[in-house]
Amino acid sequence: MWRQQFARKAIAYGAATTVAGYAGYSYYKQQAGPYARTVYADPLETPTPPGMRPHAFWTPPKRVEMLNDLKGLERDGSAKAADEREYDLLVIGGGATGAGCTLDAATRGLKVAMVERDDFASGTSSKSTKLVHGGVRYLQKAIMGLDYEQWKMVREALHERKTFLHIAPYLSNELPILLPVYTWWQLPYFWIG
Repeated sequence: MWRQQFARKAIAYGAATTVAGYAGYSYYKQQAGPYARTVYADPLETPTPPGMRPHAFWTPPKRVEMLNDLKGLERDGSAKAADEREYDLLVIGGGATGAGCTLDAATRGLKVAMVERDDFASGTSSKSTKLVHGGVRYLQKAIMGLDYEQWKMVREALHERKTFLHIAPYLSNELPILLPVYTWWQLPYFWIG
């Protein structure tokens, strides 16, 4: 008898939590701010204004043109002026970190060059999920093993995620995910991490 009552209450609380969470998420998405919508640049403009993505019809320069640019040559092979030959920053590696550093520096107005041995994001960056999560696995280690160091790492990861979403909202967005929950105590457990 008491198990049925407890199960009904758990289902009712779970349903209420789900509805409240969805309502809060919907409200948050409406209040997301200027980065909620993608704004494309005019395809006829040669330089793309800062903060805007290139249009879908934009084609990247050819390899020879990029190599000439790195060597300090014009597209036709003639030498550039001395002030146009220097870069403010050279990023080595075109993975997730290198591409993020390049984008961040370019949006801050620096002249950036990025070099990559193979194709961009073809190494470790192509093998990972690219999810900026709170560390559910480490949270489990912290709770089940009563490990304070793991707890500190989860808190730091959540703080970094919040900072990343605040200072670079154009690089990431929230992804709703559906997790199977088999016991009532997993609801707050997954909600935290």
